[in-house]
Amino acid sequence: MTQPDALSIKTLKVRSPGKLNLTFDILGDLPGGYHEVETLMQTVSIYDEMTFTFKPAEHFSLTIDAIEFAENKSDVPVDQNNLIIKAAKLFYERVSQKTPALEKNYHGQVKLIKSIPVAGGMGGGSGNAAATLVVLNECFGKIFSAYELGTMAAKLGADVPFFIDGGTQIGSQRGDVLRKIDSAAQLSFLIVGPKLFGMSTPEVYRAYDEDKASNHTRISAQDCAAAMATGNQKSIAQTFGNAFETSVFARKPELKFIASRLSQLGGYCTRLTGSGPTLYVLTENDQQSRLIQSKLTEEQSSGINGWSDWPELKVSTWSAATTNSGVELLSIS
Repeated sequence: MTQPDALSIKTLKVRSPGKLNLTFDILGDLPGGYHEVETLMQTVSIYDEMTFTFKPAEHFSLTIDAIEFAENKSDVPVDQNNLIIKAAKLFYERVSQKTPALEKNYHGQVKLIKSIPVAGGMGGGSGNAAATLVVLNECFGKIFSAYELGTMAAKLGADVPFFIDGGTQIGSQRGDVLRKIDSAAQLSFLIVGPKLFGMSTPEVYRAYDEDKASNHTRISAQDCAAAMATGNQKSIAQTFGNAFETSVFARKPELKFIASRLSQLGGYCTRLTGSGPTLYVLTENDQQSRLIQSKLTEEQSSGINGWSDWPELKVSTWSAATTNSGVELLSIS
């Protein structure tokens, strides 16, 4: 494969979408301490935007130059713990193994504008990792196939491969064995992100394990996919579900309160995405999303309908719709 000119690509701009788990079920245990899950994942129109700038250097490296937050500022690591850096290191290792003679000594800087809630169950960090792999693959002349890129992504996290193509996909095993659904409906959502929360993903799994002796109703991604093919929003809503909801709501009554208020304000259903704390409401259209958004803001500011019992509880909201793509390259120069 021909080596790309070191300066032929200097700057790339890319965006990675957020995702919703329209279904999430736990089927059992897998070797290595993992849970076997089945989930229908859907990309939505909330995006993190990343700008990569490259120049020749003595050795390959990538640093996060700046992070801007469209909403609430959060603690996002910029060191080796960030999935962007982990993705770059993994890519460099794999490209070195595949083509040792290829010139790889570049230094890259990344500017990240985050709009997807941090640690909110929408896969923001995973999408950023997938975007990094896509960008580096572009810079190196698409040295890896889509399959190879997906295999690499799976090493970084169970839902990272999903963001390579995005759209509507069913994930099984750890959520990383993917099947694309092509006949999905176009749906509108109001997405609600609480600013106060205290359960990590491992804590949510532990809570589920503690509670799993209670009755558990099967949540089928296959049924959801079939309903989405019909385009009937009411039927689609009936197939949504999340196995974590009972355990999370029992331990976080403030989140249960928000879900209750959203259910009262309209839409077809309110659900938790991933391990939370982000909630989403399936709505008839963008107009209804914005109407519920306005009512929720009014309730919060006036302290009515139970909000006065939670004076420290604040939420951010976004109106969004389904998308059919994952990571998107916006510009190359």
